Amino acid sequence: MKKKLMIAGITGVVTLGGAFGVSAVAGDNQWKAEEVKVSQKEAESIATDEVKKLTINKVEKDNDDNQYYYEIDGKTEDGKEVEVDVDAITGEVIKVDHDEEEKSDDDSDQQTAENLKVTKEEAEKIAKEKSAGEIVEVEVDDGHYEIELKDDTHEYGVTVNGQTGEVMEFEKEKE
Repeated sequence: MKKKLMIAGITGVVTLGGAFGVSAVAGDNQWKAEEVKVSQKEAESIATDEVKKLTINKVEKDNDDNQYYYEIDGKTEDGKEVEVDVDAITGEVIKVDHDEEEKSDDDSDQQTAENLKVTKEEAEKIAKEKSAGEIVEVEVDDGHYEIELKDDTHEYGVTVNGQTGEVMEFEKEKE
C-alpha cells in the first residue's frame, strides 16, 4: 500500500514539475487570443502581403512593453531569411528585417555614399513612403542607408539597400 502511495506521489510531483517547467520555458511573453484583435492566421496573411512569396517557418507570440505582436520568421523564394513583426491589436506591420549575410571587414562591399546606386534623396523618399514622421538622421553603413524618423508618438528606423533601394529593415517603436 505504501508503495502505491509513493508511486502516486512521485507521479504527481513529476506532473506538476513538468507543468511548471513548461510555464517557465514559455515565459511571460505568451498571451491569450481574447487579449488581441488579430488572429495568428490574419497576422500570417499580413506578413505574406508585406513580403511577397514569403514561406513562413515559425510564428511566436511576443509582448514588449505591453505591445502584443506576432514575430513571424520565414524565407523569401531566393532563400533570404526575413522576420516580420505584426501588431496583434491593430494588424499593423511594426518591423520587417531582411537578414543579410555578415560581411568581413576586407569585403569590397564596404561602400561610401558616392559608390551607391541609390541617392540619399531617393533613400529618404523610400523611408518616408514606409513610415511617418520627419527624418532626424541619415547614415551610410556597409552600403546601406540607415534612416531614423520621428513623429509625435513613434520613432521609426528604416534601412534601405544602397544598391537596390529595397527596404531591408523597418522598425516602429512607441516613444
